[in-house]
Amino acid sequence: MRIWKSLVLLVAAGASLAGCSQPRPKPILGCAYQLVPLTLRASAVRMSAGMAALQAAAPDSAGERLGAILRARRAMRQAKASAAAAAPRREAPSDQFLALSGGGQHGAFGAGFFYGMGRLPSWDIVTGVSTGSLQSTLLFLANQPVPEDRTDYSWVDGPLSGKQGDTGFVVKPHVSNVGDLVLAYSIAREADLMRVRRGGAALGTVFRGSAAHFAPLRDRLRRIMTLGTLRAVGREWRDQNRQLFVGVSNLDDGEGYAIDMTELAARTLATDAPAELARIQGCYVDALLASSSVAPGVPPMTLETSRGAEMYMDGGARFGVFLEPVLRAFQGAGGGRAQVTLMVNTTMEAPRWSGGEGARQRWSAADAAARAVKLLETQVYRFSAFSVETLGALQGGVDMAYLGNAEIPGGEAPLDHVFNGKRCAAWQALDAAARPLQFSSRYMACIADYGRARGAAAQWNRSLANQP
Repeated sequence: MRIWKSLVLLVAAGASLAGCSQPRPKPILGCAYQLVPLTLRASAVRMSAGMAALQAAAPDSAGERLGAILRARRAMRQAKASAAAAAPRREAPSDQFLALSGGGQHGAFGAGFFYGMGRLPSWDIVTGVSTGSLQSTLLFLANQPVPEDRTDYSWVDGPLSGKQGDTGFVVKPHVSNVGDLVLAYSIAREADLMRVRRGGAALGTVFRGSAAHFAPLRDRLRRIMTLGTLRAVGREWRDQNRQLFVGVSNLDDGEGYAIDMTELAARTLATDAPAELARIQGCYVDALLASSSVAPGVPPMTLETSRGAEMYMDGGARFGVFLEPVLRAFQGAGGGRAQVTLMVNTTMEAPRWSGGEGARQRWSAADAAARAVKLLETQVYRFSAFSVETLGALQGGVDMAYLGNAEIPGGEAPLDHVFNGKRCAAWQALDAAARPLQFSSRYMACIADYGRARGAAAQWNRSLANQP
């Protein structure tokens, strides 16, 4: 990935350019995000022994708050189940949790997968990090109508929009929230999401602090995350006791945190003041961008929380995927059963370090450094996904999908999938000619279609049904 090569170039620039520092970005004041620490506590690590150790410990303030919301959610489900059965009260259905990983452009796979599934669960708690944070809101609202004020679709473009004459997998805007999510990953060019700094990525990294910036993505998010969208999220929190979190990494203290997006969105229900509503919308979009900003590709962001104004970046620097708020909610609610849906929006295998037709015969410091970063990134995802899978398996059930055909008998490999007459591998090679930093337009469309086919066939890499 060229974004990591920019990192290597920055390091290679040496101490002579160390003076090219950047000022701390200014936050939107008054956001006051509510944070849940993402820390691997000893009791959480010992999940192989069940949840007994976690439940025995006294819940902290976050656990008490999240547990109370989860208990209220369970009571609502119990009442609905009993009324539907028209019979004596029975045990409420198990909790439903969704964890969405990072993965950059490969978020197109997850978006396509959920689109192919059709009707989705109304998950009790949703978490997302990086590209998963960008997916989280529209999946949280998957079973809700598209908000009436989401009318500006001027950003819609790319192979999945039908605007380029494509006839394969085409999605119409304003039909469903999941459909709009798919369109969010349909681009005609990388500049639809991210723009390289003037003078090029290398000079931008050295003199401006980042190779590119997310101004186009910010504009796209503001058109998708309308006030109607935020109010729909807020109502799900206020009236249905559902919860949504996105993960960020704190550059100042080095720790990971989950931002409570439902609490933030619910603030739109308490005011009609245009300036205040615009500020809350800006806070919401900034949180999503902070969760997706990987330096030196794009700059970090400053967010104002109860801790003060601190710098944050992509939550994937600490966790590829997370369910820490779920652990705390379980603790506060006294345990229970759950069905976990885990979407890993990337591959978990590092490809061979090849050089053309065979093993690499020559290498450079930049090549080796980029390879080391890739191996580290893959390992973070493996550990994070394993912890989430373990929670699901121990508490009842798990459905897990990632970008690869392992454990799918006869399953198609992603690069072999054919979209609009070409394999994804061929689209990837054609896109490479434009030398994108991170987003390859036609490859993303192909991977989205691959995800759609997988979702329609319910091809999970691993699946364990919840047993009563």
